[in-house]
Amino acid sequence: MRKFQWFYTRHVWAPYELTEQSALSPTEWRVLFAVMHAGTTIAADLSRTLQINTGYLSRLLNDFERSGLIVRSPYAGDARSRHISLTPAGESVLAATSTHVRNNVSTALEAMTPDEGSQLMASMELVEKLLTLPQVSPRTTLRGPRPGDFGWIVESEAQLGVGSNATRRAREMRAARVVAEYLTAPDPTRNRCWIAEKEGVSAGAAMLISSPSSAVACITMLFVDPESGREGIDRRLLEACQEFAIESGYERIECVAGLYIEFAEPLLRGCGFQKQRDDETVWEKYLR
Repeated sequence: MRKFQWFYTRHVWAPYELTEQSALSPTEWRVLFAVMHAGTTIAADLSRTLQINTGYLSRLLNDFERSGLIVRSPYAGDARSRHISLTPAGESVLAATSTHVRNNVSTALEAMTPDEGSQLMASMELVEKLLTLPQVSPRTTLRGPRPGDFGWIVESEAQLGVGSNATRRAREMRAARVVAEYLTAPDPTRNRCWIAEKEGVSAGAAMLISSPSSAVACITMLFVDPESGREGIDRRLLEACQEFAIESGYERIECVAGLYIEFAEPLLRGCGFQKQRDDETVWEKYLR
């Protein structure tokens, strides 16, 4: 397989080889080509297609937008998402590469007989089929809150409490205060709440609220129902918080481990968070 990869890379001038002549990285080329082939897309679809971390992808898209290579516009299907498409400048950057790759492929096919061309196409389809992993429909989706979800969040927080009834009541009261703070925030566009839904049943939630300084996003709640099984749901919720914080222009994101954030340390460390020097109960990650 490795031998075939090297052969094909030499035979067809792959787009990522342009990195030797460009300031763009291989991943940046992949993202731009994916946008070009999609015509118009959204960040979530790019992340799934390219298997790129949503936070990292968001930073790339911000850089492309500042460089004038892409433009983002409101998405009618979801007010929280935006359409992504290439600008004329972005199309120009990719035009020469696309033409060169297409010409290389055309030259190779023109040198073959019709039967050889058909055999090559059939072989490529077979290779693609054999190397494609079985597609499993996503069992868990993230969505915004609906009527009744905030009551479920408070109830779930109380049930997750370990210890006496007093401990559970204290946890329930904290959750109620956080929900009230979220619902009465002066600028709701700076805050977000996600509900993880597994096969139509609420399985977890995360809540992000702007700090008084407006430069720091605070994850005030993140939990997964133990009966649902984590299955990476906690990480998806945390990555959603990071992506939103980056797109909203926050400089830093933080949370208090052990207060609302369950099973925190391995998860936070794995997503690039570090303990604050002044307060080791607070985990933070700089976004710029």
